[in-house]
Amino acid sequence: MRIAIDLTATPKSKTGIGRYMLGLLKGLQETDKENEYYLFAQDDDLDGFGVYAPNFHMVPVKSSILRKTYIRILWEQIVFPWRVRKLKADVLHCPNYTMPYFLKFISSRTKVVTVFHDMTYFIYPQYLVGWKCKMFQWYIKRSARRADKIITISENSREDIPNYCKPRNKDIAVTYMGVKDEFFSSKPASQELLEKYGINKKYIIYVGTLEPRKNVPGLLRGYKLLPDEIRDEYKLVIVGKKGWLYDEIFDTANSEPKLRDNVIFTGFVEDDDMRSLMRSSSSVAYLSYYEGFGIPVIEGMASGVPTVTTNVSSLKEVAGDCCFTCSPDKDEEIADALMKAINDSKKLEQNDSEAVDLRDRALDRANFFSWENCAKATLEAYKSIK
Repeated sequence: MRIAIDLTATPKSKTGIGRYMLGLLKGLQETDKENEYYLFAQDDDLDGFGVYAPNFHMVPVKSSILRKTYIRILWEQIVFPWRVRKLKADVLHCPNYTMPYFLKFISSRTKVVTVFHDMTYFIYPQYLVGWKCKMFQWYIKRSARRADKIITISENSREDIPNYCKPRNKDIAVTYMGVKDEFFSSKPASQELLEKYGINKKYIIYVGTLEPRKNVPGLLRGYKLLPDEIRDEYKLVIVGKKGWLYDEIFDTANSEPKLRDNVIFTGFVEDDDMRSLMRSSSSVAYLSYYEGFGIPVIEGMASGVPTVTTNVSSLKEVAGDCCFTCSPDKDEEIADALMKAINDSKKLEQNDSEAVDLRDRALDRANFFSWENCAKATLEAYKSIK
């Protein structure tokens, strides 16, 4: 097969969809030596996807034009279909809800696979920028009717999708996301690295974009309910770049000394630093209201760190019985789960058998979610529509 993949909407800082594509491409290169891949990417980021296999070919497009979102959308709908037709692609993989809707009129041979990560745009529209939410609702409904195959990243999302759109092909494929191997072997943070981010005590860590759906204010409120002596011993480190509608996060963090003096915002952190910070934390906390998958949860488990997440959407599916879970809406439950994780961390330091068993089960579960498995499932999705 000749498989085209549209990477043109992927930002240079690889978060969200960027991390998904990095992992998937790594897995595909390791598992598929037979098919030919053509990766359309902006020419200022051709080295950013870790492509090395001889059957994977970068196809550059002009970043000076396509970094402007509205121009990229026009290019996707008007120019890109002709590029795909010229390539004589058997499959076009569109990794983020959209697709070139007129492709079918000019290239009947090309089957389109699109990825619906979750249904946030329908379930939690209040947590998104209004115009962007409406636009993606339109995209999703139209892509569902036009795509030959939909891929999603959890059973929870597969169940959600038909509730909000009408897929042309109801056989939706689940390709669980993976965790980088480096998380299993990452080194603890050095004193120099901790000083770089102003960390001088033990700490709980959150990793993710600062946006309403991630429920960072809930994490802050739960942390505030911890006993004073625990907050004196453990800081809360918030790792991630600003997304949108983030004012409540900083308003909550600055609302009183209990938080203001103990919460550290690092901004965006490169992967190497982030992995070491996660490895050295006492707990990873990821308390989102809704996720298609929730990579930080398995990254916390792969790091061998007690992990706290919520008991909703795909997060309970990913966590299994290997994390401390709570309701995202109940501050007291969040505080209780954080306290349990801190106590578990102390038990790990003492080599307590119960804590070690939980850590080992979490490591095994994280191992299950590999990019190799994601790639194999994605290949099966391609083949199923030939």
